[in-house]
Amino acid sequence: MNRIVTLTALLFVFAVNAQELDLNGAIQLAKTNNRNLQNANSDIKIARQKRLETIATGLPQISFSANYNNAFEQPVSLVPGQYFGGVAGEYSAVTFGTSQSVSAGLMLDQTIFDGTYLVGLQASEIYLRISQQAYVKTEQAVEQATVEAYVNTILAKAQLVFITQNLTLAENNLKEAQQVFENGFIEEENVQQLQLAVATLVSSLNYAKQMHAVAKNVLRFVMGMDLDEPLKLSSSLEGLVLEMQNTADSPLSLAENIDYQMAKNDVRSKELLLKLERFKALPAIKAFLSGGYDGFGEDFNFARPSQEWYGRAIMGVNLSVPVFSSFQSKANRQQAKLALDQSKNQAQNIAQDILLEESRMRNTVQFQLENIQTTSESLKLAEDIARKNEIKFKEGLISGFTLRQIQTQLYEAQNNYLNAMQQLVISKTKLSLLVNPVTQTK
Repeated sequence: MNRIVTLTALLFVFAVNAQELDLNGAIQLAKTNNRNLQNANSDIKIARQKRLETIATGLPQISFSANYNNAFEQPVSLVPGQYFGGVAGEYSAVTFGTSQSVSAGLMLDQTIFDGTYLVGLQASEIYLRISQQAYVKTEQAVEQATVEAYVNTILAKAQLVFITQNLTLAENNLKEAQQVFENGFIEEENVQQLQLAVATLVSSLNYAKQMHAVAKNVLRFVMGMDLDEPLKLSSSLEGLVLEMQNTADSPLSLAENIDYQMAKNDVRSKELLLKLERFKALPAIKAFLSGGYDGFGEDFNFARPSQEWYGRAIMGVNLSVPVFSSFQSKANRQQAKLALDQSKNQAQNIAQDILLEESRMRNTVQFQLENIQTTSESLKLAEDIARKNEIKFKEGLISGFTLRQIQTQLYEAQNNYLNAMQQLVISKTKLSLLVNPVTQTK
């Protein structure tokens, strides 16, 4: 029976009675539970609160203050004696005010004009957009990591199936060879060659089991699952490859590429930094209004109805105009200008990198599509050669060493076929994330 068909059938058997989790389900689970993505979502919420904080700095600010003073040792002042009918040249020691006082008041501050505040409002919007784009970038990284972890897991499972098949066949060949050897029809070396083949396959099987367990744990981690949580997968390499082969690639829209959007956003942020340095040269105007009441007494009895309270109120405007900063402002503006030029150059480089990456990935995917066809045909040939030489070995036409070499050739063809499918799925996902438009819903 053709081993490719058998591989698909055995993988189906492994999935029976399992809680199915296909590749799309794994991606959605990762987007829900992945901790890096959760942190990126928190960054968006922080950016929104930061924007509200920035807006609030330009709105009226009201503060309340209250003070209680108890001068248990009041300060003494010396006053010329003639003020109190005394002798000129002499001084009298007097104290002013009461020993205790209470005051309470409100202060209202309002920014009338501040250029840096206007830039800050724009910068807070850019900061929010940066956080949203970082979320999309993280989401893409999580999707790519999930695909790779998922494919590595089902690849390890497929390798287990192939190795199990090969081991079963090798053990059967060994049993038959031992019987023939005991009857004196073949040399002992032929049996030893098959024993060596079986031992190698047993070791490969144990290693494949370990790698399968490791791959599943990596997938659990990417999806935000506990490492001891049950996990069974329903997608197969063949199924994913068939889906990829039937899916056309979208054309690249550079303006909708997340890396290019982030680069343009960086340019915008550098423009705002330059604008900020220029606006620092503008005057700032702020107004204030304060008022309150003061109470005085020798004892702490300010709650009595007869307590007298003295009101106070004041309003004013503050004007601050930068005049000369010893060329510091000019240097800051020049630095901001140079940083803006750098970000523009970087954006152009990123645009070129994206176009080059698109071309490279399309060529890679095309090669891998052809490589799957090549490795599939090679596997069929290797299977046919192996079957024919197994018959020749049983008929005594070839040695055990020759049979082992031919079987090794089959094992290599199996691995090449599996690896070709794995690489196609991974590369196709990378290309899809590169060319497909991004949506920012957070």
